[in-house]
Amino acid sequence: MNGCLKNYSLDYDVKSSSVILRFTLQEDLTTSYSVRLTENDSVITDMNLTPQEVFFRIVNFLGEVIYKAKSIGNTLVMKIDNQTSKLFVKDLTKIDDEYRVFNGELVY
Repeated sequence: MNGCLKNYSLDYDVKSSSVILRFTLQEDLTTSYSVRLTENDSVITDMNLTPQEVFFRIVNFLGEVIYKAKSIGNTLVMKIDNQTSKLFVKDLTKIDDEYRVFNGELVY
């Protein structure tokens, strides 16, 4: 799927300690999508993060890239690899083409 974000919200799933990004696209307002994101296990272990810190770390990152995408007109790029359950989000705060990797999946 690809298109421009119309609406979005961020929620926290306590059971899985993950962030849920819910969104609709301008091209299809009738379909809502949800993406579940968690930090890579190595990041949590290396940084000794609490579930709340993981949540705010992900939310802060997504807030920055969505802001850049909506206000400056950059393209928000998210790629899901269903085989490895990885979600790659282009870091719009960087000049180079860098992607931040999350454990993630598309849920409807």
